[in-house]
Amino acid sequence: MANLEDVQDLIQEILDNPKLKYVADRVGQEYHDEPILQTASQMQLLLPRPLVEAKRLMRNPAEYHYNYRQLFYQQAKLLEDFTDDFSEQASFSSCYPCYRDMNDRQLRTYFTWRTKVRQGIVESTSPSYAELYCYELLHQIGVPDPETGFRMLQQFRQDYTAVSPECRFPYFSIWLHDYIIYYGLNQALLPELSEDYAAEARFDKSFQTVQEAETHTDAELFQAISDLSGHGLQRSKFYREQTELIEQAVPYCFRQMCDYFRNRKKSDYLEYLFGKKGLLPYHMFNYATFFETDPERNCDYVLSPYHIYRCRSGKWTCEAYFDAEKGKKRLGCFVKTIDQKLRQLVQYPHPIKETELPKYLQQVLDKTLAAFLDERKKNAVPKVEFDLSRLAGIRQAAEVTRDKLLVDTEEEPELQAAPKPAPELPVPEKVKQYVSGVMSQTEELDNIISEYSKQRSLNRVPAVNRSILRLALYELKNLPQTPVNVVISEAVHLSQAYAYAEDTAFINGVLGAYARSKPAVKEDTADGTNSGD
Repeated sequence: MANLEDVQDLIQEILDNPKLKYVADRVGQEYHDEPILQTASQMQLLLPRPLVEAKRLMRNPAEYHYNYRQLFYQQAKLLEDFTDDFSEQASFSSCYPCYRDMNDRQLRTYFTWRTKVRQGIVESTSPSYAELYCYELLHQIGVPDPETGFRMLQQFRQDYTAVSPECRFPYFSIWLHDYIIYYGLNQALLPELSEDYAAEARFDKSFQTVQEAETHTDAELFQAISDLSGHGLQRSKFYREQTELIEQAVPYCFRQMCDYFRNRKKSDYLEYLFGKKGLLPYHMFNYATFFETDPERNCDYVLSPYHIYRCRSGKWTCEAYFDAEKGKKRLGCFVKTIDQKLRQLVQYPHPIKETELPKYLQQVLDKTLAAFLDERKKNAVPKVEFDLSRLAGIRQAAEVTRDKLLVDTEEEPELQAAPKPAPELPVPEKVKQYVSGVMSQTEELDNIISEYSKQRSLNRVPAVNRSILRLALYELKNLPQTPVNVVISEAVHLSQAYAYAEDTAFINGVLGAYARSKPAVKEDTADGTNSGD
């Protein structure tokens, strides 16, 4: 070993060196910190500790059992609150992007970009970075609650496509759809996603209507059948000219067809159309890297009785009518056949080709439409708008109108007989007031009929019954000097002459219900009952 004298000599030799002495003098004049081991640019490339810890998860032998989805989730949770400020930009492209696929520069580029996104600054970047950010939101990374996460996803798609129009996010609607189901959000959010899911919601609603056909009006059932069938019946000239006929015929034929299958074939007509409900495996967040964090999860998400998502032990299934498109075509063929046969039966000048509906079902429709038209003919009553004038002329005498009407109706000819031409009679001024008053308030009077008819829709009320109701309601509403019981009694007896017994009860019930709804009116109906249906 060198002794102390040798060391001291070496130090002195160094100090006596002129070059070193010059440097020492310079340092002595101005002292400042300088990097010794690395430059500033080199120091910036060093990974922040959270990123080092995240990468260590992949290298730790104890964690080799992780699949890539689980590894992604573990790393995402570790880096949930991490922020960065990296000055460089590194591009990145990957199918199903994950942190493990990135180098150090790409990791820092991503987290710097994410930091800005969370600050409300969305910049264009590599699509894989944007996709990775969506994966984080699907896992509730950086999300306070699921509903907020849903809005964050929607907002991000809007903001990012604004700065990168070429990025279409082809699977985004699928992710949002599954997000609602997975986190149990309100299904009213589904129509917001896309036209496909809006159509899916309409299908469920319409299917429920046709499934419960007997509890819905003709108008509701017709609209549901139209929506499900996709047949553009409402766009045809024939529909515009024969709206009432078609809107009654289609529900009538559908109900009869359901009865035929139930009674003759011991099966369900809707099942014939759409097949049976099926149960298929369902993959949540398809085309995304997603880890199921609760392998024991059990839950149901019911979109409708005919569309249910179930989770059992973390595995999802979907119960639905998977043959819906075929069912729509079959129902469309059914509607088109009704259209084709009705044109023939009413001798419409623009026929359409015969459909491919099975022959035995065509025969059923032939009988059904024949019965429908026969029933419609029996219920048809000649338009009697002119009879309003006759009625008002009869009633102008005094308050004994009821007895006079009763005598006149007994002398009326049979309803089915061809009416004789009415003689030319002078029309009193009071009659003109009645007629003009009813005509000016027709819409308002029809609304009252609809309100106080419990089951019949307005389009199911024969024209003569509507005329009687309009006149009576006009008097009840505008002529308080006429006793209520007199007005109702006149309408009842008039209906006995021009309508069927069940129509008389219906008219009495509607007028009685309307009269009782008015605080100032305390009188009973003609027979003391309320039979409005």
